[in-house]
Amino acid sequence: MKTFHSADLLATPPKPIQYIVDGLLPLGGGGDTSGMPDSGKSTILLSMAAAISTGAPWYGLKTAQTPTAWITGEASGSDAIQRDLHRLKVKESDILFFLPDDVLFRWVDDQWITTANGRAVIDRIRELSIGFMVMDTIGSLVAGLKEVDNDQQRQLARHLRDELHGLTFQTISHTNQASARDELSWRLHYLSRAGGNGFPGFGRWAAGVSRLQCHRPINAALEKNEGEAFGISGNDVKAKKLVAFGVSKNNEAPPAVWTHQHPAIFEIRRDGGLVLVVDGRDEKNVEEARHDIPPY
Repeated sequence: MKTFHSADLLATPPKPIQYIVDGLLPLGGGGDTSGMPDSGKSTILLSMAAAISTGAPWYGLKTAQTPTAWITGEASGSDAIQRDLHRLKVKESDILFFLPDDVLFRWVDDQWITTANGRAVIDRIRELSIGFMVMDTIGSLVAGLKEVDNDQQRQLARHLRDELHGLTFQTISHTNQASARDELSWRLHYLSRAGGNGFPGFGRWAAGVSRLQCHRPINAALEKNEGEAFGISGNDVKAKKLVAFGVSKNNEAPPAVWTHQHPAIFEIRRDGGLVLVVDGRDEKNVEEARHDIPPY
């Protein structure tokens, strides 16, 4: 058990917050990005991972370069990954992809254990000094997960934190079906994640991805265009794949540049390209919140 005394903490100034993506993703600790299937979660995170791996700016945000790992629980071999990278027009990257033969973590006797396969992956990541890792999707990389058990999911988050100490890591997960037609800001909130807040509630960071909709809410006479708030026509929302991306949990850090209430809007084009359509950040609020806090 660790203890801290306020007198000791007040004796020296706090260390500045460090970011792996400036103003968006803090350096260190675990986070989760959730959304409905086919909403663009993997596309956005792969684009981000490619930038982090070389230290290239990501849509105007500085990144802190570090070797990167991507663990896929989906049935995506090298051919599919190669197509994804080329569709995103990635020119250079330093990402090592893992396609495990079995799950990495298993629920056994009321606790999470790391499997032999998981231990091999983690040892390899340590050996290569990986600094950023994405697990896509977490539900495909574990066995025995009960989405309705908040305590079990909280224990999984704690287990990952202990096993991956020192890394900045992201899990990709799904939102629950009940949130599919809720307001956009709620669909981007971590509480709409499948299984409740047990897993993201324990983590340091949580974001959401959701496709913009034109739909008719219950008891509403007219169709609602979610793109209208961003200056996007209903025809474009229907014809294009436009997705919102925003952070709803950002422990210890100022508000993220893109939040669930002020998200970025991306278009995922038919050729697989990712284009930032609406920046979404409220520059005044962000700058006030981040006053005198260096990016890293």
